[in-house]
Amino acid sequence: MYNKAIKRVMIYPISLLALGASAGLVHKCSGYRLAAVLFLRGRIMSINLITDNSWSDILKIQEEAYLEIEPEDVDILKSKWLLSPNTCAVYKEGDTISAYLLAHPWPSEIPPKLHEISHVTASLNLYLHDLALAKESRGKGIAKKLVTNLVGIAKAQGFNKILLVAVQNSSGFWGTFGFKNQPDAVICPSYGHNAKLMILKLKA
Repeated sequence: MYNKAIKRVMIYPISLLALGASAGLVHKCSGYRLAAVLFLRGRIMSINLITDNSWSDILKIQEEAYLEIEPEDVDILKSKWLLSPNTCAVYKEGDTISAYLLAHPWPSEIPPKLHEISHVTASLNLYLHDLALAKESRGKGIAKKLVTNLVGIAKAQGFNKILLVAVQNSSGFWGTFGFKNQPDAVICPSYGHNAKLMILKLKA
């Protein structure tokens, strides 16, 4: 999902970064992913792994981002995260969570229904369940950073493709990353009017 109104790739804790760097892009290695932290006007902006303390902010962002579909309960969202924590993230500006992304393995090209807990733990497909931004954080390129980060992770972990359902007329946004519309796809009505299944192939 993605609300239209809206620098590879394990996240390294902010507290462990060299905060003496006053400007520029700082990279630190952790496993096979790479964290990117941007220092801008005295504030740290970074992609971080989701923690138990992230959920109140995630729910607030979800509530204001989705106007055409019913927001999901926290247990539903957490089920996506618990399946695949390394493909889920929040974006922080200073200490404030301003965006989140949830993605998890999914075995078919029929997208999961909304409001249902997911149980699949292994697949060569990655389903991008949700990407949402706080109102005040839109137009800053944050969504692009989160998507680019996810694509890097998916490639590193050997996924064949990323699937998503574009809602609220967001297919144009997803098309900029190479996602292609699947016009004959079967999509649950809970995704709302004009929802589109889109796929990004990571391997030929």
